[in-house]
Amino acid sequence: MEQGIIEQAIGFTQEMPGGYVFEIGNGWISRRIYCIAGRIGTTSLINGLNGEEYLDETVAEFEITLTGEDKRAVLNFKDFRLTGYSTPNWDDNIRTLQLDLAADIGEKTLAISVFYEARAGESFMRKWIRIEPCELEGWVVRQVIIENMKFREMVEGVIPQPRYPRKCQNHEDKVHSEPENVNAEEPERRLMFGDLARSVVTYWGYGEGLFFFTESLTGDEMFYRPTGLVMKQREFAPLSEGITTGSAIIGAYSGAPELGFKRYNEYLLKNWCVVDDKRIPVAWNTWLITFEDGTPLFGNYTRDFLMDTIERLKDAGFYEVLHLDLGWEGDYPLAVDKGKFFDELHDVVKRAKGAADLDMMYWVNPFSQSYWRSRLEVEHPEYTAPGKVSGRSNATALCVMTEYSDYVKQRFIDLATELNARVIYWDGNDWNIPECSSKAHDHWDQEELEVMATKRLTEICRAAHDARPDLIIAAFSLPISNHRLCALDAQCVSDTHSFPTGQSELIQRQQIYQMTFEHPYRTIWGSWYGVNWHEAGEKNLSERPMRELVHAEMSMIGNGLAQSGGSIDLEHARPEFIEFLRKLFAFRKRFEKYFAVYQHVLGFPDGKHVDGEGHIIDGAGFIVLVNPTDEERTVKIPLDEVELELPAGKKHTLSDWSSLEEGRRMGSATIDKAPEIDLAPLEVRYVGVNVE
Repeated sequence: MEQGIIEQAIGFTQEMPGGYVFEIGNGWISRRIYCIAGRIGTTSLINGLNGEEYLDETVAEFEITLTGEDKRAVLNFKDFRLTGYSTPNWDDNIRTLQLDLAADIGEKTLAISVFYEARAGESFMRKWIRIEPCELEGWVVRQVIIENMKFREMVEGVIPQPRYPRKCQNHEDKVHSEPENVNAEEPERRLMFGDLARSVVTYWGYGEGLFFFTESLTGDEMFYRPTGLVMKQREFAPLSEGITTGSAIIGAYSGAPELGFKRYNEYLLKNWCVVDDKRIPVAWNTWLITFEDGTPLFGNYTRDFLMDTIERLKDAGFYEVLHLDLGWEGDYPLAVDKGKFFDELHDVVKRAKGAADLDMMYWVNPFSQSYWRSRLEVEHPEYTAPGKVSGRSNATALCVMTEYSDYVKQRFIDLATELNARVIYWDGNDWNIPECSSKAHDHWDQEELEVMATKRLTEICRAAHDARPDLIIAAFSLPISNHRLCALDAQCVSDTHSFPTGQSELIQRQQIYQMTFEHPYRTIWGSWYGVNWHEAGEKNLSERPMRELVHAEMSMIGNGLAQSGGSIDLEHARPEFIEFLRKLFAFRKRFEKYFAVYQHVLGFPDGKHVDGEGHIIDGAGFIVLVNPTDEERTVKIPLDEVELELPAGKKHTLSDWSSLEEGRRMGSATIDKAPEIDLAPLEVRYVGVNVE
């Protein structure tokens, strides 16, 4: 706990002339709400570290958008009057304040409750809204703004320093697009300060700030200094049924803005992300294999080929899942190709588990059909989204809001329970809901379709997770969204495949460096294509220098190695390379918990200087240092990086684990007197910090 921060929930309620005053908070953050003449509004929002006031003006305590009778109505907080309040929880551990309000809509009364909650030991507060059922038939809740407040002028937004040519709608870098044209100048500049923020703001000059997130699958949040912080939830809920929104989270942090992003990610992992502590298994991926003659395997694998491969995976000894990419389906999406697999993969699955203790991983793309055309759209044209034809496969996309989604849900469950799926890789941008003009599907308009289809995709994930709790569902659907992480375990930030070894890994490290400020590291699915991919190098593995291969594999130790690092043509790979991989994966498994976290160290990877990454938990772990050049480089071990949070004044024991088998003592040092080390050309060094 930060020094001076009180570890308990606090608050009071008090009647005053003309209304009430309410205060609620914890040691980190508190807010005050006034009720004057029946109208409520927040009047104070304070970071407990220095007691600084952040709020300038509450634009709207809440706002509700309704549609019905061919009309669109917006109900502002000023339209509601207080009818009562209560404190469902009110002790030192948790305080919950409930304000009940009502507004007249014609001859009907719409009742709502606004909740504020603070808990001891947390650095944030929650606010959510419950809309009670109202007998207005045909009216629908379309959107609820949960927070809309302006901050003081000294509060400024923080985002990662923009470096990529293209931007998403929320101004986030599209790291997937033109990654070779990244601006790596001024690598020491990590962050940009100004009017805009997606997750973190800072109070200028005070070493503190706030982070924010809307706990909703369809949530959205943005800070723009001229107009303020807006946190909202898109919806499509009949007013006759009512709705409870997700919580708007506002949290406080102390220290540099980098720690604001770290606290934001820690909050997400602890309170929102479904991935929990699931392990990323070591995979052998059919899609990434290139044979000795330069021919890619792609989807041209057969039952006999897989049976032979299982024996080689067993002999290698470090694999955990057999990843069947594009090529296992036939006739319908998610249906096994019976022409290739007469036993519908059951014999392959049984052999993989029985002979080599391998679980399975399956590539799927059930809705956009971006990669192959099935019989389904011919036999069931009523499922299609008219006109949404893939330029790659010439197949028409299938609409989520049809009974076809029930089939997809059942097949996900079948993969998890009958075909031993430990991982499902969901490709094809299926979570970006395309327009659908069909009048026969379960949606009125595109606005409803996007909300309801996203919820239905979530139902598919949750059903599969219920069937197999350790199942990992990773998706490629750009741009990514942290709001999906209550359903998806992980998301790809890119699909960067057309670059040779060396440049490919540099691009991956750049993308991870950029995206891990605002997205939890363990929820980013490695999109590296490995060293055996046909675009990775001349003649692939057969004549490539070992130092190039070792550099590539060791530099991907945190994100990408488990997914792709072992995907090689085992029949023709050099024995010394397989032995190296055996040691590397054993090392990673031994210290696996550290490589599930990430801290920014050194500058943005520019290909000219040593770059690195931190993998420290509670003062121990590893710092990975990468020399991407063909020249020797000298670098100071970056023990003083703020995200590592290594105690100052304490001597930290350093060791070199680059041999992958045991640590060589390097002495000890305080963070302000860290030693310099030399890195040979293309060398990757694993520096242990307080690792026994």
